[in-house]
Amino acid sequence: MTNDTDIICFNRIQKGNEESLRLLFDRYYVLLCRYVNSLIDDQDTAEDIVQGVFIYIWGHSQDIVITNSVRTYLFAACRNKALNHLRDMRKFTRFVPEQHDSVYEEMAVETDDLHRLIEEAVMSLPEKCGKIFRMSREEELSYKEIAKREGISVKTVEAQMYTALKRLKKYLTTYLKVF
Repeated sequence: MTNDTDIICFNRIQKGNEESLRLLFDRYYVLLCRYVNSLIDDQDTAEDIVQGVFIYIWGHSQDIVITNSVRTYLFAACRNKALNHLRDMRKFTRFVPEQHDSVYEEMAVETDDLHRLIEEAVMSLPEKCGKIFRMSREEELSYKEIAKREGISVKTVEAQMYTALKRLKKYLTTYLKVF
């Protein structure tokens, strides 16, 4: 196939001719996959990228303007998609836990400390208030369910929860200086 034949195929694709898309695909697919794989070193992803370019061409052929050759366009489109993939992978791999074990260990320690602090705060509540708070937060019971279980009114549960949250905020503010 020459550049003229490629242009004819592309013009037919713009008119909705699937066979012309198939001809371009068959001609360039293996070459493009090798090229993209040479850039990203991942054969499966290379194939996905090349297929994605052809899907894009099929869906957006009316918007595409070929200035040089179809071959040049295909290689440039695949190169750009491969570079985008590499950029996206770099963003993702910055946060891979194995590369930042010390950061994650530090966060785990801080999380453990925070859980311990919250547990101390809850234990500092009056017995009934702490019990109602735990039913609400740990057992995920509604105020109505707590009232029924404890044999008290919903208003009493609301008042106990208000007291619990107010005291917890005060207790935690003293230690965290965040609120």
